[in-house]
Amino acid sequence: MLLVLFFISACSEIGIEHFSSQEEALIYLIDKEEIKGNIDLIVTIRGERLLIVQSREDIFFVGELVEDKEGYYAEKISDSVVIGVGASWELNTASKNKYTIYFEKDKKDLNFIPFSNGEYDMSLVEGHLISKNTTDLISAIKEVKVIKE
Repeated sequence: MLLVLFFISACSEIGIEHFSSQEEALIYLIDKEEIKGNIDLIVTIRGERLLIVQSREDIFFVGELVEDKEGYYAEKISDSVVIGVGASWELNTASKNKYTIYFEKDKKDLNFIPFSNGEYDMSLVEGHLISKNTTDLISAIKEVKVIKE
């Protein structure tokens, strides 16, 4: 049984496409996921690089840009979500950190920043908070950079 688990985990590691640069990893993700919209890169306070991706009109997902011993890779780490007037969902990173992302239209709050398409404001906070009834949100955003417009 232990041998089977090792084989399965080794195969899943093999499936990740590595590249020598961040740019190559991003181009691969854009092509693979057929991304038509904007991409913002959020560097978290823990140093993770999350990709906030508008794949089509108001369909978004979160990806992650990772550097490991084999190079760089970018992969989708959340389901695709139709935003509409707003949405939120929880996600986990490759480093096993937990976050909740929020999207809203015209949200004027210190924890929210504009997404590069100008249609939504977004916030990324530490922890899985959707089921918790809390207003004590701690921003996990260190910096934001527009990758694709």
